[in-house]
Amino acid sequence: MKPINKRSNCIAPGVRMAVGAMLVACLGVAAAQAPRPTVARLGDLSIGQAEVEQLIQSVPEAERAALKGNRAAIDNWLRQRLASEAVLREARSKGWAERPEVKARVDAATKEITQRIISSSYLESVAQVPVDFPSDAELAAAYEQGKAGFGVPAIYRVAQIFLATPTDDPAATAKVATSAKTLAGEAQHGDFANLARTRSEDKPTAERGGEVGSLTLAQLLPEVRNAVLALKVGEVSDAVKSDTGFHIVKLLDMQPARIATLQEMTPRLQLALRQQRQQQLVQAYLSSLAPPASVTIDSAALDAALRKAP
Repeated sequence: MKPINKRSNCIAPGVRMAVGAMLVACLGVAAAQAPRPTVARLGDLSIGQAEVEQLIQSVPEAERAALKGNRAAIDNWLRQRLASEAVLREARSKGWAERPEVKARVDAATKEITQRIISSSYLESVAQVPVDFPSDAELAAAYEQGKAGFGVPAIYRVAQIFLATPTDDPAATAKVATSAKTLAGEAQHGDFANLARTRSEDKPTAERGGEVGSLTLAQLLPEVRNAVLALKVGEVSDAVKSDTGFHIVKLLDMQPARIATLQEMTPRLQLALRQQRQQQLVQAYLSSLAPPASVTIDSAALDAALRKAP
C-alpha cells in the first residue's frame, strides 16, 4: 500500500534499522566474481544475493521484519557500502597501504584483534555452560520474574485503498480528496476487496484486495492510527489524509495486547540465561587468575599517569 506502514514505500516515522555495525560485518563487497544474481553493482564491484541473505539471517529475529521492510535504508546502505569499497580500491591503487604511518596503524590493529580473538576463544573454552542449563524450573522462575516486561502489543490486520495526491497542487489534491470521500462511502457499503483491486493506486496491496498485513499500532502511519483505533472488526474508515495521499482503511481482525507465554519466551530466556551464566563463569575464572587481594595498585604512579595523559 502506498504507505500505511513500514512494509510499504513510505515508512512510519520512528521505524529505523537497528543493525549498525552488523551490516558492515555481514555484507561483503566482491569484484566481478560475485555470486549471481547481483543485488547492487558499481562498475565491477558488486554485492550478491547470498551476502544479503546472510545479513538478514544475522539480525535478531525480532528485528528482521523491520530490516526487510525498510527498503529505502537498505538501498542507501548498499550505495554507501559500494562507495566505501571504491574508496578502498583507489587508496590501494595509489599504494596508500604501504605508507609507514598506515602500516603502523594496521599492525597495531592486527595485534589487538589477534590478542582479543585468542583471549576470548580461550575464555569460552574454560567457561563452558552445561548443555542442560537452564532447567525447566530455572526457565519458569526467570519467566515469572520478568513476566511484566514480556508484553505483546495489540495486532491489527488491516487492508486499505490508497489514492495518491500530487505534489504542490492544491486544486488537484482537492479533486483527489473528493474522489476519496466518495470511494470511502462505496467501500463502507460495498465490496472492499474488489474496490481495492480496481481502484487502489498502491499496486502491491491492491493485488491482495488491499490487505497490508498484521501490524502493531507503532508500525502504522501516525495519521492512520486513530482511524484504526476507532474501527471495529469489519468496519471501514473515512478517507484519511497523509503526506502521500488518502487512505481508506478496513480493520480485518484485531488481537488485543497480551503477555507472551512461557513457551513463546523460552528461546529468548534460554539464550539470556546461558549468556548470563557464561559471564559468571568468565568472571569467576578471571578472579581465580587475578585474585583481588593479589593485585597491587600504586596510587602515586597512577595519578602521575593520569596527569600526563592528554
